Amino acid sequence: MNPERVEELIKNIEEMKHDVDEKTVTKLELDKYIRIIKRLDSFSTNCEECQKYLVELENHFENISSQVHQFTKEDYKNHNTKTNQVTSHLQKTHHLTSENYYMTIFMSVGISLGIPIGLLLFDNVALGMPIGMSIGIAIGTGLDADAKKRGKII
Repeated sequence: MNPERVEELIKNIEEMKHDVDEKTVTKLELDKYIRIIKRLDSFSTNCEECQKYLVELENHFENISSQVHQFTKEDYKNHNTKTNQVTSHLQKTHHLTSENYYMTIFMSVGISLGIPIGLLLFDNVALGMPIGMSIGIAIGTGLDADAKKRGKII
């Protein structure tokens, strides 16, 4: 897909953001789609699947723009399925992560490690959970910042 078509697609999404209400923009994740399209474009010279997804997204957003004010639950479900397919490809093939990916993982790991630590050291579960959670959030946020610096975030 040539750069002019990609820029046109991004411009159409930006226009759609201004035409619909904030709730619809959030449900459709239009800001995320702009980042996804830019990522797909950057990989499209080497990846045929990225080229295919760019064309599919172009057609998808042409259909959405014509019926954006009449969206049903089924339309939102199909849109989310498309989002998951493209995001999954970017994560598996190009080793990208979503925003706050590491923070959510390490927060849960920290909580699960904080419970036994709280029981062993403080003899109180309520003290161990926030300590473990804060350590997990700190580690995860650091890894997220590193991934962002390396350009590995969708």
